[in-house]
Amino acid sequence: MATHLDHVSISSPNLFYGAHRLRLESTLSFYDGGHFLNGDHANRVFPLGANTYLELNGIVNADAVRDPKNRPWWYDKVQTLGECFTGFALRVDTRDELEAIAKKKGYTIAQAPTTRIWPNGYALKAFAAPSAQLTVAKGLPNWFWFEDFPMHPSGQPPTTAPTITRPDGIAWIEVGGTEKAMYDWLGMPAGSLPLKFTSRQPGVYAIGVKTMKGGEIVIRRPSATEF
Repeated sequence: MATHLDHVSISSPNLFYGAHRLRLESTLSFYDGGHFLNGDHANRVFPLGANTYLELNGIVNADAVRDPKNRPWWYDKVQTLGECFTGFALRVDTRDELEAIAKKKGYTIAQAPTTRIWPNGYALKAFAAPSAQLTVAKGLPNWFWFEDFPMHPSGQPPTTAPTITRPDGIAWIEVGGTEKAMYDWLGMPAGSLPLKFTSRQPGVYAIGVKTMKGGEIVIRRPSATEF
């Protein structure tokens, strides 16, 4: 089974300012990733190179989140913590691979995919096992399979801006918890992913991004598991 490190997620109380601030802070740039099917939240995508990316999620419909039933699972976390890491995810190449993971973990893949509408109208559909809502609370990643993938999000050009740095992949992800617990969950040999373990509780706390110039950009945020 081919498993790929796919993306890291940050969720923000303000989509537009959050993306702007991260661009100023990191010198990385982003593009409009579109809105999710219900129109209540959307994201900005920061391509990181090597088929990886960082997504920044935020609310775009304030009326919708008045009803707790309509809120994204991360909404209460950002209301308490502010902008925070809401996990990282892996990608598999086939539906059969995702089904095998779901069966092994004792989960059922949702019949309806998570759908994000790109600015050009294309509907990107993704199936997950398990859901991010379940795994982030444990500080663990989940797996995705994209039904139709014309272009990986990391391959789309970001908005040009002054002093932008070209990324060259994720150097490391700083996580809490133990190496054994993480790799037991993944079913992979220890060291298979660029993870740096700390003594903190499980969750994502920082990422390091390699650059074409040979340097490294570090992005730190609270972890959603702190709430």
